[in-house]
Amino acid sequence: MERSTDARTQQCTDLFKVLGDKVSYVSEGNYNSSMGSYWSSQEANLVPKCIVSPRSVDDVAAAIKTLYDQQLAGQDVSFAIRGGGHTPWAGSANIQDGVTIDMRAINGIEVSDDLSVTYVGAGAIWGDVYKKMDSLGLVVVGGRLATIGVGGLLTGGGISIFSARKGFACDNVVNYEVVLANGTVVSANETQNPDLFLALKGGSNNFGVVTRFDLKTFHGSNFWGGFILWPDSASLALIEAFSNLDLGNGYDKYAALILSFSSVVGVGEFASANMAYTKPTPNPPTFLPFTSVQPQLQNTMRITSQTDFVTELVALQTSGRRQTYITNTFKNDFTLIKDIYALSKITFKQLPQTPGITLSFNIQPIPPATTSETASSPSGGNMLGLSPSDGALVLCLIAVTWDNPAEDTQVQTAARVLNDEAVQLAKSRGLFNKWIYLNYAAQWQDPIGGYGEVNKAKLQATSKKYDPQGIFQKNVPGGFKLFP
Repeated sequence: MERSTDARTQQCTDLFKVLGDKVSYVSEGNYNSSMGSYWSSQEANLVPKCIVSPRSVDDVAAAIKTLYDQQLAGQDVSFAIRGGGHTPWAGSANIQDGVTIDMRAINGIEVSDDLSVTYVGAGAIWGDVYKKMDSLGLVVVGGRLATIGVGGLLTGGGISIFSARKGFACDNVVNYEVVLANGTVVSANETQNPDLFLALKGGSNNFGVVTRFDLKTFHGSNFWGGFILWPDSASLALIEAFSNLDLGNGYDKYAALILSFSSVVGVGEFASANMAYTKPTPNPPTFLPFTSVQPQLQNTMRITSQTDFVTELVALQTSGRRQTYITNTFKNDFTLIKDIYALSKITFKQLPQTPGITLSFNIQPIPPATTSETASSPSGGNMLGLSPSDGALVLCLIAVTWDNPAEDTQVQTAARVLNDEAVQLAKSRGLFNKWIYLNYAAQWQDPIGGYGEVNKAKLQATSKKYDPQGIFQKNVPGGFKLFP
């Protein structure tokens, strides 16, 4: 096919010389497959000049070295790195008129002979990882949705159904294989490049391209969990149950929960819970305050495999629509949760009343049980900046789904106002926590700043050491950067 000669296309031409058919262009099969696999339509609507689909760490190293050399030669280099493609905002893992590196073919899953470590390619998705684990009676700490990518979740911290027992997902990485900005491949662990090892536990895409994650692995079995849907009339009882569950002391470490309050134009208003109890114990006492709430419109609670649970959740996350996420964190307080829930109902009425538009106010516990696992980690913890002294926290996610780009401004403005009002309420009552979960953050939020000044300074120092040219700061615009 005919290639134009502009600077961005030259990047693709040079990459094609090195990687051949691993580089694809608009309308070619690999290109179309990659573009059609993004979760949000905002990401899918961007059009890169070409897409690189590496199949090995050597391919990644060759691609990054080529782009690095182009930058040093004064070319206008701009590229994105993607895994599962689930971050909703445009440009987070795709790029207009640049190069997108699609890691999905680097998806191998291998287990060590002693079953203590699982080696996972950065392009894998969690559903495939769990299929392998379930077949062996093993467990790793990872995402809660089958289609979520391994790479983005782990470098952004990662919350798991096992987090109260094992900490954040990133706390369970024992080694990273990383391609640095100059194309060098290094390992990062407790003894090799330990500063980079720590920085990657929450520092996102700021230091290099991770090609493999080596994960702590432990024995496990089927467990109890599922999904319950209620009419909105159940919401206050569920908020009370949530507040009583999210304890500073005595939290049941086997319990995991996402509680959602959703309003859908033309359909109605509902409450729902995704619950997991990581033992084969049906309807444990911990969850009775939820499972006893009636009436129930749907109930799938059962004992089954982790693969089954994370696959079930995919049906609740329709792809190909416009999406926005905004997140904040506050101390557990029944009245505050109830008041933000009420604000969400007001916000819903301010959205375009186009059938199918959905607003969800979602909450999940971040108990000291989770942060204490990080604090006691022999590998030095992570960069997220949370501590058991923060007490019982509530992670809040405001999510809106819609279809018409003409409604973007109205939708996103309403969601941001709701978040601002929630934050102001929390601050006025002394309940605000500065932590912003990177994997839920809107493009305009500052999750790195929420890690605290000390941790941000460590991340900046690590960036300067391993990427002195600032390639991943200046030439990879997606993600959350370390410098103004």
